[in-house]
Amino acid sequence: MQSQLVFQEKNEIKRLRVQNELLACYEAPVFAQIFSEGQDLAVLDIGCNDGAKTIERFTSDQVLCVIGLEYNEVLAAKAQKAYGNERFSFYPLDVEAEGFAERLRIIMNDKKIDGFDVIYLSFVLMHLSDVKGLLKALRPFLKTDGKLFIIEANDASSTLTGDKNGLLGEFLEILKKDKYSGNREVGATVCETLSACGYESINVWHDAVSAAEGEKEKKKAIFTTFFTYLREDVLLLLESEPDNEEYKSWSAWLAENYEPLKRLILTEKSVISMGMKILTCTKGKK
Repeated sequence: MQSQLVFQEKNEIKRLRVQNELLACYEAPVFAQIFSEGQDLAVLDIGCNDGAKTIERFTSDQVLCVIGLEYNEVLAAKAQKAYGNERFSFYPLDVEAEGFAERLRIIMNDKKIDGFDVIYLSFVLMHLSDVKGLLKALRPFLKTDGKLFIIEANDASSTLTGDKNGLLGEFLEILKKDKYSGNREVGATVCETLSACGYESINVWHDAVSAAEGEKEKKKAIFTTFFTYLREDVLLLLESEPDNEEYKSWSAWLAENYEPLKRLILTEKSVISMGMKILTCTKGKK
């Protein structure tokens, strides 16, 4: 996988918790439909982190077995120690590593799984160097009537009312260049990419996470999820390259504009929409 930081400090743990809570209300109807369509479901969660979200999303009477994959070995071990049992199993496995498909098949054989009813990818594709490669590799592992469930950012379609100085756009331009944040626009083309890889019945459930006037708590959650980590990224980038002029300019911009942007987002009358594709599809017949 491409450069991606895995923070386990308190701030990032809090941010991920807020993100999971924010997305839960958008994901719930999707899972409700999927779970209503079958029993004894087998689930593959790619990018499971420390396993907490996996447990929250897939603890259901309809789910028989869940395999969580995480490229960071420390997090995979933490997940297995905290949550591993007969239903949930967590493994360290980089989906872009050589031999990924073979190693996954070994795990499936060990767990007596012949295919997955659900393959879940939340903010994973944005960190890959070969998105099509993984999507093509996963098709054989998805059952004929199974669902590939994808969540991906599309910052190009994000909007903020009252942003006369274009602070949101400037923030997102920095984020787009931040090597730790991944491809923030992969959601814009994910449907076309899926079609090219042979997937069918693509159903876009949501195009954005939004908060309207008066939704103060939701705006706080959106800000925490989408905006707070860039400052930490820039600090780390400057630590690694203290003479990098671009990183210095990002730091200066954040020092001047981060708090004004936060105030604008959290104001009573603002309306913010952060572009994000939430979709499901099937493997198709190709």
